[in-house]
Amino acid sequence: MTTIASRDLRNHTADVLRQVSGGTHVTITVNGLPVAEISPIRSARKQFLTKTDLIEIMTRRQADPGLRDDLETLAGETTDTLDPL
Repeated sequence: MTTIASRDLRNHTADVLRQVSGGTHVTITVNGLPVAEISPIRSARKQFLTKTDLIEIMTRRQADPGLRDDLETLAGETTDTLDPL
């Protein structure tokens, strides 16, 4: 973790943000006392899941392991055959 004074943050904002985007956690100080932290944002999860990903997620979280085969059968290869909502 890096510590930087608020004045340095004001004068070198772009440099500090580059460090943060590279994974560095930065503590901001005022008169030598920590007042804030800047940390990188965690990467967002995937917006779309493949059929295999969905089955894997669902089977990891379910109480009935036999449901995996049912999900595989129900999911099929595509959702094109579903009726419109």
